[in-house]
Amino acid sequence: MKNKLIGSGLALSLLLGGAAFNSTAAKAAPIDEAKNITVESANQNIEPPKEFLAVAGRLAAKGAAWVGGYLAGDRAARAVIGSSSSDAPSYEYEDVKSSFDL
Repeated sequence: MKNKLIGSGLALSLLLGGAAFNSTAAKAAPIDEAKNITVESANQNIEPPKEFLAVAGRLAAKGAAWVGGYLAGDRAARAVIGSSSSDAPSYEYEDVKSSFDL
């Protein structure tokens, strides 16, 4: 436990130290070196990356599998156990009362 704590502390200090050094070393260019920079947009037809389509397809397949599994499980449970509710219960009070009498 002690070695893990020391190792984590050293790794964190290296990470934060490197970030602090890089942020202090970065400086703006002098004013006399500033030049006008022209920016051109060359991407007229932007298409989504192939990874996006793969992720979307994977999510659609998982959703379809989940819905299919839910419906199949629901039908299987209803077939084995039966429906827990009836559409039009027609219970008579005396029949229900007598079922609880010993």
